[in-house]
Order: sequence, then C-alpha cells, then structure tokens
Amino acid sequence: MFYERRSLRSTLPALGLVAIATAGACGQEDGKNGLSAEEWAMVQEIAPYSKPMPANPFNHRDQDVAVAKLGQMLFFETDVSEAEPLTVDSPFGKKGDKAKIGCVTCHDPARYFADARPGSLSLGRNGYLRRNTPTMLNAGYYNWAGWTGRHDSLVMHGAGVWSTSASALSYAHYVYRKYRDEYNAVFPATPLDPALDPLAPDAARFPMSGAPKANAMAADGPWEKMAPEDQKIIQQIQYNLGRIWDTYPRKLTTPNSPFERFTKGDEKALTPEAKRGLRLFIGKAACSDCHSGPTLSDNQFHNIGVATNMLATAADVGRFADLAASSTNVFGGAGQFSDDPAAAAAKNATVVQMDMTMMGAFRTPGLLSIEKTGPYFHSGEFPTLESVVRFYNVGGGDKAGDGGPGTYAGTKDVRLRPLGLTEPEIADLVAFLKSLTGDLPPLEWTQDTAKH
Repeated sequence: MFYERRSLRSTLPALGLVAIATAGACGQEDGKNGLSAEEWAMVQEIAPYSKPMPANPFNHRDQDVAVAKLGQMLFFETDVSEAEPLTVDSPFGKKGDKAKIGCVTCHDPARYFADARPGSLSLGRNGYLRRNTPTMLNAGYYNWAGWTGRHDSLVMHGAGVWSTSASALSYAHYVYRKYRDEYNAVFPATPLDPALDPLAPDAARFPMSGAPKANAMAADGPWEKMAPEDQKIIQQIQYNLGRIWDTYPRKLTTPNSPFERFTKGDEKALTPEAKRGLRLFIGKAACSDCHSGPTLSDNQFHNIGVATNMLATAADVGRFADLAASSTNVFGGAGQFSDDPAAAAAKNATVVQMDMTMMGAFRTPGLLSIEKTGPYFHSGEFPTLESVVRFYNVGGGDKAGDGGPGTYAGTKDVRLRPLGLTEPEIADLVAFLKSLTGDLPPLEWTQDTAKH
C-alpha cells in the first residue's frame, strides 16, 4: 500500500468519493463494470485465482489426494504432544498438561485457519511464539513459506512444524503407533522402521524423545547418540510429513468472494462503498503495487515499520536472519530428501543472502479472506482492518511510536509515505477489503478426520 502509482496517480485522488460509474471521465475508453479500460486492466492484475497454484518442485506428491488426506488426519491431531507436557499455562491447558497441541490449535478451520485464541502472538508447548500465526489458506501460492520466507517451501515448514508440539523422535513414535498403516500406504518406498515399536528387540535405536541440539556448544542428547543412519530414518519421516503439509494446504482455498465475482463480470457483486474502495486500492492508496497477483501478494518482502510485539524478547530482524537458515536446512529444496535439488539451487541463486535491505522485512501477505484472519501483521498487534488502513494512512510505523509501543529493526522503506485518505475513504477501502472474503474450503477438507 505504499508505492507511488504513476499511471493513475494524477487522475484518481480527486475522484476518491465519486461514484465509480463516472470512471470513464479519466479519458480512457470504457472498460467493464463502469471502470476505464486502464482501471479494468489493473483490476485483472489482482483478480483472485486468475492463475493456478504453482507446483512445488521439491514435492512431486503435491497433487496426491491420498497424501492430502493423511495430512488432514494429522492436522487435527493433538495427541502428538502426549509425550511432552506444556511448560506454561495457556488457554488450551495448564502447565504439565499433555495432548493439547496440534496444527489445529493455531489454525482454526472455523476461523479461516487462523489463530482464534486470545492474544496477538500464538502459544506453543513452551510459551509464546515470536510471531502471529498466519492463516493456512492459499499458502501454496507463496514462493517462500512463513512471514520471512524462512522456509523455501511448505515442505520445509511442514518438516519441522510439529516441533511446537513435540520433538522429532516423539512424533515419529506417535505416527508409528497411531498411523502406521496409513503412513506406509502413502509412502511405501520409505515405510516406518519396525524398530519404532517400543517392544521391538532393537527399539533402543530410537529413543522415545529427542531432537538435534540447538547449537554445537550444547551437550549431546539422545539424538546425537543415535547412529547416523537412524537419524536419517527419522529425518525421512520428517520430510514425508513435510510433504503432507505441503499437499493438504493446497486444498484450502476460498473462492467465490464478491470481488472475484466482480472481476468475472458481475457488476452487482460489489457494494458502492466497495467499488469506491477498489478504485482507492488501485489508485490513491496504491495498495495494488504490492498486493497483486492471484492472491493479492507480490511474494516479496518489505520493511513497513511494524513494531516488534511487546511479548518478544528482542527486535525482530525479519528476513535478514531467517533467509540464511533456509539455505542450510536439511529439509530444504536443496537437501538430500528433495525431489528436485537443482530447482532449489536455481531458486537460491536469485537471492542475495543477508542483504541489509532485508533487515526488518516481512512478506506481503495475500489478502483473500483477510477480513476473517486477524489480528494482522507478523506482530499480531493490529486487531482490525481499519487499524491496518490507518497505519498505512500515516505512512507506516515510526520509531517514535507511530508503529506501536515497541520498535522495529532496520530501515523503513523510503517509499512508504502518508496516503492522505479521508475518513470516508478509509471506510470505503475497508469495505473493499471485506469484499475479498470467499467461501470456506469444502467440508471434505475441513472436517476432523483424525483417529481420536
């Protein structure tokens, strides 16, 4: 929402509250639905689902329904955390409680797969996470997963996501105990090792709990004492779990929003307020300079001055630090378990590592169904769409306090500047953002199919 819109900037500001039917006064030939030809072309650039979801080269099973169905089952599981208790009190359990956390804990299907619990940051087994949990909807459209692109695909993210619930060895044992048949049917080339059965004669190969130590200086734990080939067996399980949590989210889209219907020619799909807001979105407010494409995200990373959440222990440096972690992760596209390491090499070659312009930078989120997925930004400290629009209207955050009670890392993009929206224009822009709300994914993919 912050780049200077050269093509329409000179004509749109004065028209912010004029009925959209007068758009032809811009001097362009008529387009559709009362828009000029130029405006209609810009609308098509942000038409929801105008392009198919890209395939993931690191996961050749990304369209496999059986893989997605297993992912759905495990998504709703909370028993995975039964081996390791909560270390803090939280809305979903007291310290010491077990079997309380799974994917569904932070991604509520009834709330458009966003975190519906109190608080602006999400809670895991060991306390608050450092960022607000984003929605899972339309996640397959992103080039990089997570707020900072820390993961080069949803596979890398999925390979470690259960770490908020349990350790790698714990959930390997869990899958063996409860979903062995389903897992082996989906991954017959890499079935679960029988030694994961605690009664097996060689069960000692796989301790019941443990994961790689956090740093080289830490003391060795159960993981480091395992044979390298057994470590690889557990990592293969983790990567396969990454596959399922790449494949299952691809079923979670929200079509049929009023704006999508409008882009397909239904002039009555938008209210007059939303139509005025649309013109602001592509014009005076210049939102579409970053919020473009089939999910209204440019798939890029920007520093807009959002303050670090007050619950965080240090300023969040965003993509600057997380990008390096992506390139060395064993579950990355360039790793030994990937289906196409060459594709990862080509992808990583286009990225400048540790670029200072990425200090404090976070991904442009897609806006489809944004009304339903608050709180907003990586800090989660903006509760409403109106508060988000007001943040942009003053030119983003400021270290003196405009961005919130905390501070932010890095330097705010110099192109971020006050928009000068009036109160009615703010209301119109919010009305347009609400018109991006589509249908929830079908019950087939949102019902609880776990083996409770």
